[in-house]
Amino acid sequence: MKPFSFGVFLVACVVVYLYFTLSPGDGFVYRVPIAQARQQLAKAELPPLVFGSQALDVGVRNNGDTEVVWIVRRKGEELFRYTAQLSAEDKDSTRVKLKLEGAQGRTQNYAKNLDDNPKTRDLYLAAMQERVSSTLEHRPFEMSRLHAAMASAAVANLGNIRASADQAAAAAAELERDVVQRTYRNEPAGVRR
Repeated sequence: MKPFSFGVFLVACVVVYLYFTLSPGDGFVYRVPIAQARQQLAKAELPPLVFGSQALDVGVRNNGDTEVVWIVRRKGEELFRYTAQLSAEDKDSTRVKLKLEGAQGRTQNYAKNLDDNPKTRDLYLAAMQERVSSTLEHRPFEMSRLHAAMASAAVANLGNIRASADQAAAAAAELERDVVQRTYRNEPAGVRR
């Protein structure tokens, strides 16, 4: 890809990301009565393919008539929670404001992890916002609405991805050296290949 083309592509991704993922501070309005919105959201699952391959446990609860909370755990440890705050716009419309809060877990401070990785936080919020929208608009979840947020999170984490790949390569090289050393150590004296 030519440098100019890549620059145009990157700017387009940022514009799309900002357009689709940054929710207004006052939330989004859906043409669904508040009681129906609460019931539908209480049945909504987490977005697919966003949180990695590890199994997550999700508990959903209603906090009165105006909140739905998804509590996300792994192996019994709370990682984070989403809260959808609901308010009636009129008898047929509901405003939904979504927030994400990390937890202080037994093994990690997930709140700090989210604060230290704002692009990952934005991706998690964008994914859940799409889950809320697809649920209340009665349409399929559209992964394409997350591409810009996913690209942004990937670019922000390139250093971590590279470090992880470097560690894996170093471990593989060490394993190969060990195998070669054991092979020649166990070979009878005088035998050369």
